[in-house]
Amino acid sequence: MKVFLVRAGKLSTALDYGIHIKVDKTAERVLMRFGLRHRPDSGNDPDFFVGDVSYQVISQQSFNYRELKLTRGWSDRQTFMTGYRWAEKRLIDPMPLYVYTLSTRFTAPEASGHVWNGNFLTGFNVPFADSSFEECFVTVNLHPTLGGCLVEGVDPEDVEQTDYQSSAQVREMQFPDLKVIAPASVTAGDQAVFTVQMLDGLGDASTRDAELYLESVNGYLPVTRRRTLGGTATAAIITTGLQPGDTVRLKAGFKFYPGCADAQVTLT
Repeated sequence: MKVFLVRAGKLSTALDYGIHIKVDKTAERVLMRFGLRHRPDSGNDPDFFVGDVSYQVISQQSFNYRELKLTRGWSDRQTFMTGYRWAEKRLIDPMPLYVYTLSTRFTAPEASGHVWNGNFLTGFNVPFADSSFEECFVTVNLHPTLGGCLVEGVDPEDVEQTDYQSSAQVREMQFPDLKVIAPASVTAGDQAVFTVQMLDGLGDASTRDAELYLESVNGYLPVTRRRTLGGTATAAIITTGLQPGDTVRLKAGFKFYPGCADAQVTLT
């Protein structure tokens, strides 16, 4: 399992906080502990150190892989987030981010800023619904300049200090993507057969399979869900009733992230 650390420029700079990530591969669980700078006059021992700086834990939250798989939010290309709610003095339960952004089409930073006060801290990221615990990855948003993160339970080379300003940028580099290929030409009244190719986060073709969610703009799409085979799938749009010059478009995505890619063809 990889852990990506991000110095998130839009996070509040008011507090020096530390995050402790403990990965338990046997239990398939990630424990996240959120701490503030330890006060020597508190009478308590520090809970963890980041470098030479000590922190006192004020809340903790777990990402339990086996439990999350049983929730309705589990899907391809999903992220379970937690952040600290100061009014309630607790970390929120892991929430399936893209379930909540589906209707608004907010990006993760927009959702964080508008709805959750900009404090998304840690994400448990699921590339595919059938991804193993090891194939999932963790993202951590840190104070822009202060604090840091202590990571235990993974090899040091699997902890990456990134140059990104948001964990959303990390996810886009790691999550699957799609490419829709339109036919070269289609005669009005005939079927328009599109090809959908699975891509990796770098834009290269992938043979990994997932269930696609499809939508047509104009024409009739009789099958709106299709599982790829070897990383590709086809979808046929019926163009009966359309005229030359009309366009037919296919949109492809995932259950809670439908707008990954699209392509269109003009009928002749």
